[in-house]
Amino acid sequence: MVAMATAASTSARCTVVLAVKSLSDAKSRLTPLPASADRRALVAAMLLDTLDAVAAIGAAAVVVSPDADVHGLAADTGARVLDEPGPATGLSSLNAALAHGAAPTGPTAFLQADLPALQPDSLAQSLQEAALALKSAPAAFVADRSGHGTVLLVAHPGFTPRFGAESAQRHRDAGAVELDPDRRRWPDLRTDIDTPDDLAVASEIGLGPRTLTALARPANGAPGSTGQSAADAAQ
Repeated sequence: MVAMATAASTSARCTVVLAVKSLSDAKSRLTPLPASADRRALVAAMLLDTLDAVAAIGAAAVVVSPDADVHGLAADTGARVLDEPGPATGLSSLNAALAHGAAPTGPTAFLQADLPALQPDSLAQSLQEAALALKSAPAAFVADRSGHGTVLLVAHPGFTPRFGAESAQRHRDAGAVELDPDRRRWPDLRTDIDTPDDLAVASEIGLGPRTLTALARPANGAPGSTGQSAADAAQ
């Protein structure tokens, strides 16, 4: 999962922003899970596997979250952490958090934080292609495996992220270029996790080591439970 990828300098210079809810609130649809797994620990592990891929290509990561446990986990990987901002007019809490982490100059990559099968090569390739698209467009994006959502948006300053329902079409309508619109490449990048079915697909692709460990961890090992921290649960 964390084998080093050869990334173009444009990829390494790109700031990658991820937004994460409080672990207690995240992924409420991710049930039922295997009896041996805990949802909070799994959310933390998926974040760490995603951050491992970001680190492997040499890109700087920013994690925006209201959760102190998430801050600690992300900071331990070398990511910069920011508190979730207050409400922003016209923006969902997710898009406000992503916009809060955007770089003031240069392109920003907005990445889903629940990509446990993500490989560094896929991330590097998509960022390289986005850099080419940004020469003539305000933004570029990769749709999820359904074609309706967005897993990665790379944008110049001033472009507002539009994650949420039907975000792929909303990004197209705003002038973003879709990368690989036939969805033939990067299945690991396209598989974000909302439901047990998504997790099954990611398992077939190949889960990262943290997620594999979390799926085998007893529920009483959840982040925040007695005697075990969130960092312990995601190791």
